[in-house]
Amino acid sequence: MTNTSSTKKVLFGVNEKLKQLSIATKSEEKTDKLLLNSEDEPITTLSGRPYTKSILSPSASDKIFKNINETNDEIMASQHTYETASNRNVIPLRPTFKDYAWGIRGLDSRVARYALESGIIDEVDPDCPYAELWMGTHPSGPTTLRDGTTLEEAVGGQLPFLFKVLSAGKALSIQAHPCKDGAKKLHVENPENYVDDNHKPELAVALTPFEAMCGFRRLEEIAILIKKHPEFAACISNEAKLACFLASNDEESRKEALRVLFQSFMSCPKETSAEQLKKLLKRLQKEQSCDHVHPHEEPPWERKLSRAILRLAQQFPGDSGAMAPFLLNYLLIAPGESFYMAANEPHAYVAGEIIECMACSDNVVRAGLTPKFKDVNNLVSMLTYSMGGPTINAGTPAYGDDRIMRYTPPTGEFEVMVITCNPGEDITLPQLPVPAVFIVIEGSGNTDNDDGQRLVMRPGRSYLMPANCPELTLAVNANKRGPLKIALAHENQHMDEPTLASAADVGTKQWAGEFALPSEGRSSAPNTPRSIGSPMMAKLAGANGFYEVPKL
Repeated sequence: MTNTSSTKKVLFGVNEKLKQLSIATKSEEKTDKLLLNSEDEPITTLSGRPYTKSILSPSASDKIFKNINETNDEIMASQHTYETASNRNVIPLRPTFKDYAWGIRGLDSRVARYALESGIIDEVDPDCPYAELWMGTHPSGPTTLRDGTTLEEAVGGQLPFLFKVLSAGKALSIQAHPCKDGAKKLHVENPENYVDDNHKPELAVALTPFEAMCGFRRLEEIAILIKKHPEFAACISNEAKLACFLASNDEESRKEALRVLFQSFMSCPKETSAEQLKKLLKRLQKEQSCDHVHPHEEPPWERKLSRAILRLAQQFPGDSGAMAPFLLNYLLIAPGESFYMAANEPHAYVAGEIIECMACSDNVVRAGLTPKFKDVNNLVSMLTYSMGGPTINAGTPAYGDDRIMRYTPPTGEFEVMVITCNPGEDITLPQLPVPAVFIVIEGSGNTDNDDGQRLVMRPGRSYLMPANCPELTLAVNANKRGPLKIALAHENQHMDEPTLASAADVGTKQWAGEFALPSEGRSSAPNTPRSIGSPMMAKLAGANGFYEVPKL
């Protein structure tokens, strides 16, 4: 285009926005030919605010506003300028993306589509694994504004959280994130692999059906699996198996037995574990074949377990980490559901797409299912060995509106809200006393506020919402076929009302079964948290409506 820099001073991004929103080719050709004339008169924005004194010629000005008026309200909404230094403007962001090997390739990846929409890539490489989209101030992937200003400069310091979108095509490593004291120690001892000294608790909200291994199974479950699968048992010392079978009801004794067992498995000689893995895979493949037991005669959790091991072994040939489902809870999370992983809790994401929010850190201690640096000794020593897995929660309505779902962990650095605006509706976002970052995850619409700031909302566009900026209203045209959804992260404002708990918080306490509650004790709330427990271990304990883990 001609005189691009001058045009931007007059009307921010008109030509680019018209192209991005697929205005007719004829309109684009007219806009591309617009010329500036220094003798012209100033114009104002759609909100009535004056532009700077770089001015369009009368004919050019007429063409611009003719083109704009011929488009719908969403096109018009994209023409508003903003001031980077203003605390009253919602500001577009340029996130960063990571192409880790486990990412989903090409346009099948939500991360790739979002990166393209946000303008940080010009095209999508069909062979590239687009794994993570980062929005935050961490030095390993700092977000910037459109003018090159860093997000850290815009908010006057580091944000306490890191907001991500993940697209997992295959399993991530078996890993845990250190606590604050552990992170400081690891950073001092090995700064190359542990790049900062902060802890990294994290929260995940599923965008698609999502598979993950989270937290240790209960000791009784592992004991059953040791007896059922001799190949798994051969990778564990007799002393560790004995400790597992004879563990008392004392919590500390059980944790110590689990620690000894996990350490024994992780310390198994590679030759032994590789040989036993081959035997296990051969047997499981036979059991999954059509000439074996009918699927309906095999418990669903056993089929899921077997298929998970076969898939992990295919992705990471020869890696004994493929047997991790024997030790860790294997979960399937539905879209909209969430879970929280505290520091020092083992987990491995397997497949699917999520929003993830965490403390501002990139520290990962790995032990398997990865070609990257593995630190087995540190992982074994740092884990809490809590059993039972995290709670799974579908969010809690917030700010008096059930279209605003709040996901609040028991940590102060972050919480997440998912806001849904249906066709023909509008919704006003809450005014927050802290900076927030949000990204459009689904649908389209536009915005307005007291300053008349109108923006087009499209999947993948992300924005900074400064602290105490005017309330922003989202609106969706009634002719749209689906809702607009955004995910918003900010410093935790509901520490006294967490909706999520880690495995350490859940522990091995009794928990109320969703379908076991007596009628007078049922809650009418549709989003009551549910806890994790294996079907093979669940037992209804009578009228009190609680499940208990049976003793072997």
